This record gives sequence, C-alpha cells and structure tokens, in this order.
Amino acid sequence: MATDPPEPDAPRFDPLFEPGHRPAVDPRDAAAVVHRFLRRCRAWGAEREVPARLARLQAAPDLKDAASLHQWVAWVAFIDHALAEIEAGKLDDWFTDADRV
Repeated sequence: MATDPPEPDAPRFDPLFEPGHRPAVDPRDAAAVVHRFLRRCRAWGAEREVPARLARLQAAPDLKDAASLHQWVAWVAFIDHALAEIEAGKLDDWFTDADRV
C-alpha cells in the first residue's frame, strides 16, 4: 500500500526505534532507563489524564467518559505495579535475558 509523501513544510520525523536493532546495554542501565520511562508515563496519567477525565465526568456524567477514567486509573495502577517490581528486582531477568519471554 503506497503512502502519500509528506507535506513539503511538514517536519520530518524519524523514530529512534529500529526493528531488529540490538544494542549492547548493561542490564542496570536498561532497568534504570525503563524505570525512568515508566515514571514519566505514570506522571502523565496521574497528573494529566486522570484529573482531566475526572473533571469532564464531574461536569457532565457520561458512560464513555467514566470508562475512559477507569482505563486511565487502571493504567496508572499497572504502572505502579511494574515500577514496584523493577525496584524489588523481580524483573531483573527481563533485563539480563532480553530475548526470553
């Protein structure tokens, strides 16, 4: 499927992710980077998305907005769980043997 070329004035975006790229990374560095990323994700959800969804729901109750708030609250709770597991070392194998599932 062909894609349209970008607009001439549109900024070019090249994602950092490259499928198949396997850099040599110290497992402690990998855990620290993932932990920092998850903390940023958690902050985004807890400080922006949850309050915004709650305010919208309080202003005008709606089932769709209630479901969205529930999803964000559950997402923040999952991130909290993942952070706790990284901090406790329960996911160390994920960083020392990245190809194992």
